[in-house]
Amino acid sequence: MKQNNKKYFLNIFSMVLLVYGAAALPSLVTALYHHETGVLVPLAAAAFLCIVTGGSLRRFLDLEASGVRPRINYMTVIISWLVITAVTTAVYFSSPAGLTVTDSLFEAVANLTTTGTGRLGADLSLYSLMLWRSTLNWLGGVGIILISYSCISSCNFSGRSLVSIEFPGHAFLNSSSRSQKTYRLIIMIYAVLTALHFAILIIAGMPAFTSLLTALSNISTAGLQHINSGIITGLSLPLRIIITVFAFLGSLNVSFFILLVTHRMYMLRRRSEVKTYSARILTTSLIIGISVAFVTHRPLLSSLGDALMQTVSFLSTSGYIAADCSDWPLFCMVLIVLQVFFGACAASTGGGIKNARLEIGIRTVNSGLFRSVHPRAYMPVKYNRTALKTDQLVQSNLFIALFMLIYVLATLLLSLDNKNESILDALIYSQAMITNTGMPVGAVSTVGQAASFSPLSKIVMSGEMLCGRLEIYPVLMLISRSFWRSDNSRV
Repeated sequence: MKQNNKKYFLNIFSMVLLVYGAAALPSLVTALYHHETGVLVPLAAAAFLCIVTGGSLRRFLDLEASGVRPRINYMTVIISWLVITAVTTAVYFSSPAGLTVTDSLFEAVANLTTTGTGRLGADLSLYSLMLWRSTLNWLGGVGIILISYSCISSCNFSGRSLVSIEFPGHAFLNSSSRSQKTYRLIIMIYAVLTALHFAILIIAGMPAFTSLLTALSNISTAGLQHINSGIITGLSLPLRIIITVFAFLGSLNVSFFILLVTHRMYMLRRRSEVKTYSARILTTSLIIGISVAFVTHRPLLSSLGDALMQTVSFLSTSGYIAADCSDWPLFCMVLIVLQVFFGACAASTGGGIKNARLEIGIRTVNSGLFRSVHPRAYMPVKYNRTALKTDQLVQSNLFIALFMLIYVLATLLLSLDNKNESILDALIYSQAMITNTGMPVGAVSTVGQAASFSPLSKIVMSGEMLCGRLEIYPVLMLISRSFWRSDNSRV
């Protein structure tokens, strides 16, 4: 990197370290309060190291830099994520949780990518570790790069290209000159939703600490592993309804809330994604509810309620079990499996291919069919009433192809593990990781089975989780030789 590129990278990276270190302080205080000395030392060391390193870089170096080449943005995001993943892995490995290096890595990646998969190794029931996991879920869901860029008091570059790598959306920002203000508004929106979720859970009768963990994890659609490994069927109906509502809110495109907050509700008519996503949930729930009522002879209203809660859980890629679906028809489970691939909305804390790309893909196919019959006709592919450019169409549809290719390759690698009892194990666990759902659909009876996979399988699943959260491109660039070549060596 050139000198300007180094300044740019260090400017963001140093703030990432500061944000990460500051985020560890509540868990550190919790460890002190509950005398959890085994967690206190590694967590304090991680927080101290990150705060001192990040603070020193910002204190003693001139980090003012303008915008740089796109590859530096990708490099900044992926290196920042790899470093905080390594630090988190070290904390888990050094804690009394009894995790191996591979298990610690798997747990760290699962937390930061909001996959929230089952507990590994020893019982992670220490208060400080549970709070740390939920805090990492929130950081990873909202976006640590987004938070870090928003914390930089003054900068002479727009972070739109940088933040869009970690927090991808379909052009919900109208002006790059106000991007930092918009990103701060995003953080405030998620903070308010989390606080509101926390307060309502307490009013509904959930203990304060459990409410805090639930609010942090649920808004980030990371599942609820602190509640019976994600099986919340034992909770009261009001609590399950509250959790379902906020999981849905966390999976919506954040531009929906921005338009509400900024009193631009008239623009919601142009936003088709939330409508399509809601229609997917309602239609799927209706089909499943009627099917379950017909096959199991349960009351229709109860079946529809269970179907809605479970559909929201998986389509938002939260991945908790809100209803007893052990006797559901196989057709219902397959319907959810297919929906999980596309997951939640773009620019949300949810995972998957994203509903926006599903819309664009369908409209591309429709346009292709129309032009094959009417070759001279002009039929542009539109999204939110705007005709998309060719490069936008290619990028969106290429992502779907890459997503499915990585899913298939990872499934093949997981099938080598003799812990799989059937081909379905490799298929559903691979899907759960790349969509950041965590809980495989239909695998309720095997909660925590990921702990029994081989180290190689856990590394493969960790790679899938990173690909799902960072939307593939930054991870693939790590193995691209041209990505690491300096700009001076390019022709």
